Amino acid sequence: MCAVLSPATARGLGETTPAEDANAAMQLSARDAQLSETAVAGDYRIAPGDELALKFFYVPELNEVAIVRPDGRIHLQLVGEIRAADLTPEQLAAALKRAYAANLRHPEVSVEVQKGFARQQVFVGGEVARPGAQPLLPSLTVMRALIVAQGLKDTAAPNRVVILRRGEDGKPRVIQVNVASQSRKGASDGNDPLLQPFDVVLAVPSRVSRLNKWIDQYVRRNLPVNVGFSYDLNDNRSGY
Repeated sequence: MCAVLSPATARGLGETTPAEDANAAMQLSARDAQLSETAVAGDYRIAPGDELALKFFYVPELNEVAIVRPDGRIHLQLVGEIRAADLTPEQLAAALKRAYAANLRHPEVSVEVQKGFARQQVFVGGEVARPGAQPLLPSLTVMRALIVAQGLKDTAAPNRVVILRRGEDGKPRVIQVNVASQSRKGASDGNDPLLQPFDVVLAVPSRVSRLNKWIDQYVRRNLPVNVGFSYDLNDNRSGY
C-alpha cells in the first residue's frame, strides 16, 4: 500500500508554489472578510459625489444633507467651505466640531454617508476568473476584490498583482502587490492594501516581462468605458 502525497508534500515540506500560497491566502482572507464585515464602516473614505447627512445634536436647525463637490469640498452654514474628500466620516465630524467651535457652545455633530458606496467602483481584471467592475464597499482590499472576481487563474503571477491609482496630480501610479506572501507573513498594508475609489487591480500573467507595456495595452483594450474612470499611462514610465 502506498500513500498518495500532495504536490506540496512531494516537493518537500514547506515548499509551495506562489499560486498555492495565493490560494491559501485567499481562503484566509475570505474567512476574515466574513468575521469583519459588520465592523468596517470606519474605513470608508468620502469622495466627490457622496451624499452626506450632517446632524447637530444640540442645534437641529443646522442639520442638512450636503453633496461633496468635484473639488472635494462641501459648503455649510456658518463656516462656509470645508474639505470632505479623502476623510472618513469620523474624521470629517471631528473637523466640523473644530470648525463650529467658534459659533456653537456644544458643537457635537455626526456624519453619515447616505449615498456613496454604489457610485464608487474599482475594476479587477487581467488573469482572474471573473473580471469586471465592483462596488467599493467599506474595507475592500486587494485580496477581497480578487475573491469577488473568483480568484486568480493558473496563468497569473500572484507576486505581481498591480494597482493602478490616480495620484493627486492626476497621473496614474503603478503599485505592485505580492498577494502570495499573505499565507506566510499574514495580511498587511503592504501585501493587502485597502482600495480607493476607481482603483484598477490587475493580475499580471506570469509570462509577462515588460510590465508597463502590458498594463498599457490591457487598459486600452479591456477597460470598460462605463465604470467612470480612465487611465493614460503614456507619461507613467516607471521602469517596469
